[in-house]
Amino acid sequence: MIDPVTAVAAATKAYAGVKAFIEAGKSIEDTFQVVARWQGHASDVLYASQRQKKRTNPLKQLVFSSSVEAEAAELFAHRKRIDNQRKELIQLLRYAYGNEGVEEYRNCMKEVQEQRKREVYAQQEAKDAIIKSFWIVVLVGIAGGIIAFIFEAVSSKG
Repeated sequence: MIDPVTAVAAATKAYAGVKAFIEAGKSIEDTFQVVARWQGHASDVLYASQRQKKRTNPLKQLVFSSSVEAEAAELFAHRKRIDNQRKELIQLLRYAYGNEGVEEYRNCMKEVQEQRKREVYAQQEAKDAIIKSFWIVVLVGIAGGIIAFIFEAVSSKG
């Protein structure tokens, strides 16, 4: 699974790179390569937080309610950090490259998100589906074994 903490750290590092490139007056192509890297990490953070919402375990909520609340607060903080970085990047790009640069950034962002959906996230979801299927087969096998054992015990008594 994509670790949100690692993704935030990578996004923050890439963000610093983007900021340095813009401030140094690098070419738009060089800058957008770093922007694409940042966008990939930012997309990972948002994807991980969305997955976390979907995968809330009711037992975990009951037993570890404070842990769930802390986890939610942490994910919220990660999303806000990414949102603030995105806003600052748009301002920096607007100053350095004008509205055309911002439009190019938005197009770049859409391309990266679509690519991540097709490649990285689809692989992660397929892996999760395989793991779920494995555990379902194991549990059904155990349940079948218990039922067979019970029938065997009942039939041997009768």
